Amino acid sequence: MPLLSRLHSPNTRFILPLLITALMIIFHPFFTPLVVTYSQLWINLPFILLGAVVILNYKQPQAQSGFIAIIMLVAYSVILYWLQISLVNTDTKLIFCLLATLLPINLFLLRFIHLPKLLSVGTGVLLLLLMIQCAIGATIGYFYQQDFSNWQHIHLFTYHNISSLPLLLIIFNLAVCCGAGALAVKYHRRIDRHIFICSLLTTTTFIFFHYQLISSSAFILCALFLLIDLTYTHYQQSFRDPLTQLADHRALAQALTQLPSNYTIAVFDIDNPTTIINKHQSQAINDIQGSIAAILTEQTQLSPHLYFVAQQFIVIFEHKKIADCQVIIEQLQQAIASEKHTIAPIIIEPQPQQTATTVKKPRKKAIKVSVSAGMCSANTEQTTAAVLQQAIDVLQTARQKNKKKQQIYIAENNDDTLC
Repeated sequence: MPLLSRLHSPNTRFILPLLITALMIIFHPFFTPLVVTYSQLWINLPFILLGAVVILNYKQPQAQSGFIAIIMLVAYSVILYWLQISLVNTDTKLIFCLLATLLPINLFLLRFIHLPKLLSVGTGVLLLLLMIQCAIGATIGYFYQQDFSNWQHIHLFTYHNISSLPLLLIIFNLAVCCGAGALAVKYHRRIDRHIFICSLLTTTTFIFFHYQLISSSAFILCALFLLIDLTYTHYQQSFRDPLTQLADHRALAQALTQLPSNYTIAVFDIDNPTTIINKHQSQAINDIQGSIAAILTEQTQLSPHLYFVAQQFIVIFEHKKIADCQVIIEQLQQAIASEKHTIAPIIIEPQPQQTATTVKKPRKKAIKVSVSAGMCSANTEQTTAAVLQQAIDVLQTARQKNKKKQQIYIAENNDDTLC
């Protein structure tokens, strides 16, 4: 798993898929006899592997990767059942061009659509949309076959010595692939990595469609990439704090090595914890921290970068400035302050002389608390660990001098020191 952590660096996540795809294109003709020998297994493997990706995304809080696998399964089914006839056939060529146009668009749109769970209304809408696209494609193929034959000779330039895919669609697919790759490098999001991998391998499939069983090879490789990335994600999720179920110090240590150049770190802590402990016992702090963690996890935009380390909540905002983060933090502070946090009662063992009727059942209590935050934004001269430590220090130092509740303290290397 440490090797997987190194493979998740921004440059590697862009170069490695390109390298493996290039090797697949180069060596695929040499392995074609072996692939043909086990053609039935090779044809069915994408269904098995992509199905496994969908299953692994079943309980994920952000299930876009599962939807990507569904789109890839539909695309592979279209290739398998509708595109096995020669592309000289106008009807087949039309379906091929429609698939090469719609598949990159569908993949890219998933980045901007929030789909919280795999089993949701969004899944039904997505499947309905894919069915409508297939129906439209079949309708166009049936009614406009002759018109497309004339239109492609005029507008779609196809160089059969290079590829069966028209030049215009080659440029379009490569542009989408490059855009997805740039997003994968700039933003450290799982969905961007998966879109880049899928768009790269589907583009390879369309361009080298004349290779025998190239679609099966590309989709198998795509599914393997997704499975490896999901396995690493599940491995990261094992780094959980048992109290809050948030990512712990091990996950934070890995995340700090993968941050972009522009980020802001915020550290939350409960105001006046000593007063709470003196009044409600030390267990009350644990109950309150669990309640605050539940509020924070409801904010889906924070879930990929939310940590609980050394009794403090740490949030990393990628590609955000201090001013943008302040608005989010103020909203979180208000949500935490308005919530009544339940404290479990302290169970006291009854004395021997006490009977069951004389022992009073302890009751749960609900109290309100507030949190203060320390913030520090990235500086080119500082390491990520130094930025984190500065956010922690500015919070602790300011709270020793200022006893006010629900404050936001900003490190000195930023514009302000107190909000």
